[in-house]
Amino acid sequence: MKLMLIIDDNVEFRTMVSDYFTDLEYTVEIAGNGREGLSKARAIRPDIILLDVMMPDIGGIEVLRALQTEDETRIIPVLVITGSFFDKNMSELFKQETNCREFMSKTVELSYLEKKVEAVALKRP
Repeated sequence: MKLMLIIDDNVEFRTMVSDYFTDLEYTVEIAGNGREGLSKARAIRPDIILLDVMMPDIGGIEVLRALQTEDETRIIPVLVITGSFFDKNMSELFKQETNCREFMSKTVELSYLEKKVEAVALKRP
């Protein structure tokens, strides 16, 4: 069973995504902010992380960079999902980070997100 960590301060979004992937037999852990997300990533070492961009304490780019500084979290693939204005420059900034596998809008269909998650999670060693 695959283990997913959702780091997002939007309760409705993370609940919807968590329920969807739980139905697909994923084990899903949730973090409501960046600090909690980093702590959980270190503790559980998920197969994949879904990460929000804008959060009240630590933003998505800082979380990505912090994950890369530690041996146990640097290889965890991250899909960045934003509810804010989808800006090509922001997308390029995130994609420069080695652990960022995809940058997409929260308006994406869940079936599309599922395909992206499966493609990334299956490639992980």
